[in-house]
Amino acid sequence: MRRQREGDITFPSRPSIGRAPERRARRPTCTSHSLPTAATMTTAGPVPVPVDTAMDPESPVGWRIRTVEMHTAGEPVRIVVSGLPPIEGDTLLDKRRYCRDSLDRFRRLLMGEPRGHRDMFGAVLVPADDPKADAAALFIHNEGYCTMCGHASMAVVRYLVDEGVVPRAETGDTEVNLQCPCGLVRAWLTQDNQTRFLSVPAFVLHKDLSLPLPDGRQCRMDISYGGSFYAVVRAGDLGLSSDSPSAEYVRQASYIRRHLTAAGVKIHHPDSADLGFLFGVVFADFAPLSVVAPPPEVVSQVIVFADGQVDRSPCGSGTTACCAVLHAAGRLPTGHGCTFRCALTRSEFSGRVARETESHGRPAVVVQVAGRSFYTGRAEYLVEAEDPLGEGFLVQ
Repeated sequence: MRRQREGDITFPSRPSIGRAPERRARRPTCTSHSLPTAATMTTAGPVPVPVDTAMDPESPVGWRIRTVEMHTAGEPVRIVVSGLPPIEGDTLLDKRRYCRDSLDRFRRLLMGEPRGHRDMFGAVLVPADDPKADAAALFIHNEGYCTMCGHASMAVVRYLVDEGVVPRAETGDTEVNLQCPCGLVRAWLTQDNQTRFLSVPAFVLHKDLSLPLPDGRQCRMDISYGGSFYAVVRAGDLGLSSDSPSAEYVRQASYIRRHLTAAGVKIHHPDSADLGFLFGVVFADFAPLSVVAPPPEVVSQVIVFADGQVDRSPCGSGTTACCAVLHAAGRLPTGHGCTFRCALTRSEFSGRVARETESHGRPAVVVQVAGRSFYTGRAEYLVEAEDPLGEGFLVQ
C-alpha cells in the first residue's frame, strides 16, 4: 500500500495539532496529518492538496513543500506546514532523530541554496506527544537540528494563533504551549502580536572556564544551557565590538569550539543525551563577572551557532543562556528586566529571570524572553528531476 504523506487530506479551516481534548474541549484532537497549510491563511474553506500517487517517498522529486515565511527581529523563520513525508517516532526527540537519519535531504533542500542560504533557519510543525502542548516543532538550520530556538518559537506561536489552531483570546493575551525538543515551552501572544515565552530550566553547566588568547592572556568562558548549550564569553575580551565584521565572530566561534574539543570539556544534559552538545557561542558585552557591577540595562551580543551561522536576532535560547550566567554570577537579580540587542542588526529582545528553580539538583532559572515576529511571504517548493542542484547546496 502506498504510504500516506502529509498532503493526502483536506485541511479544515481551523485545524488542530496534538491538543489533549480534556484540557480545553473547544480544541479538537488531531491526526498526524491535520497540520495547517500556508493556503489556509488566505482561504476560508477546506483546502484540498493535490496528490501525485507516483511520488517516491525516498526522493524529494515530485513533492510540493508549502511554507510560511516569517522573521523575528531580523532572523528568518521558514515554517514548513505541509508536503514532507510522514515523520516517524513516538516522541519529539524520536522524530528529530528520524529526520536527521532518514529525511535530511529535505532539510538540505529547504535550508540550502538556491531556495535558502547558509544563514537560513526553519521550523517543521509536527503533532505533539505532550498532552499539555498545543503543537510541536522541530528546528532546522544549515548543519542539522537544534533542540530549542526562541526566535522560531515566537514566530510559530503567532502563526498558530493567526491560523486558529489556538483560538485568539477576545481580550488579553493568548496562551500557547509549544512542545520543543528540549521540553514544553509556555508562551503568550499579546493583542498587538508580541510574543513572550518562559524557558525550560536554564543553568550553568561549566563555570569560569579559562580560554587562552593569542597574546598569552586568559579570558573567562562559561557553558550555559538555555534549551541548547552555549559557550558564553565577553566580546571585549576577544577584541570584538559592534563594529567587528560578522566573519570575525565566526572565526572566533570556530576557535572556541576547537579549544573546547581539545580541552576535553564534556557537555551533557541529565534529561537526554540528545540535548548534550554545544550549539553555539554567545559573544556579549556585559561587565567582567569578577568585579562588582550593577545589573545591566542593555546587553549587546552576537550569537554564532551551528556551522558558522550568524544570528540576526539577539537569539532567544542564547539570551536565556546568558541570563543564566549573569544570574549565577549575582549580576542579574530575579525580576530585573534587561534589553538584549543584536550588535549586528540592533534588533532587540527583552529578557529577565522569572524565577529560580532547579534541574536535577543543579541551581537553575526560568527565563522570560519577549520579541516580535512578522510575515514576509508564503511559498511552495519543489524539485525537478533534471535539476543537478535541486536538492540544495551551501557555499563555504
